[in-house]
Amino acid sequence: MEFIKIAYCITVPFLLFLSMVGWKRNSINVLAVTNVLLIGHSVFLTRQLMGMYQLIKSLSLDYGDYLSGQQGFIIRLLAVILLPLLSLHSFFRKNRFFSLCITVLIVTVFPLSTWNTYGLTFKILPYLCLLCSGYALLWLLNKLPYQSPVV
Repeated sequence: MEFIKIAYCITVPFLLFLSMVGWKRNSINVLAVTNVLLIGHSVFLTRQLMGMYQLIKSLSLDYGDYLSGQQGFIIRLLAVILLPLLSLHSFFRKNRFFSLCITVLIVTVFPLSTWNTYGLTFKILPYLCLLCSGYALLWLLNKLPYQSPVV
C-alpha cells in the first residue's frame, strides 16, 4: 500500500498534462480512479499510526514526549489522511486542482528521499491491476466523471 503514494505522485502530473493536451475525457476518468485509490493509502496510514500508538502504549511510554514540537507535521499528516476521503464526492474526484494539491501535500509530508523504490519494477504491474479494477468498479457504479448515470 505504500507504493500508492509513489504511483499517485508520478501519475497525477502525467494525467494533468494529458488532460491539457487533448485526452481530457480519458485522463480525467483515470484521475478520478487514482483519487479513489488514495483512500486505500489513507487507511494504510491510519493503521500505521494505530500500530505506533499501541507500541508506545505497550512499552508504557509517554507519547506526549514524542509529539512535542511535531504539530506541523501531525497536521500535514492528518491532512494526507483525511483529504483523500473527499474524493468520495464526485466534485473532488474529478477536480484537477484538488489532485494537484494532494500531490504537493504528499510530497511535502513524504519527501522524495524517503520513498521506498526498491523493487519498483515489480510494483508497477500490481498498481496497474489495481488501477484497472478501480476503473472497472467506478464504471460499473456509474461514478466516472464522463459517464452518464443510468436512469
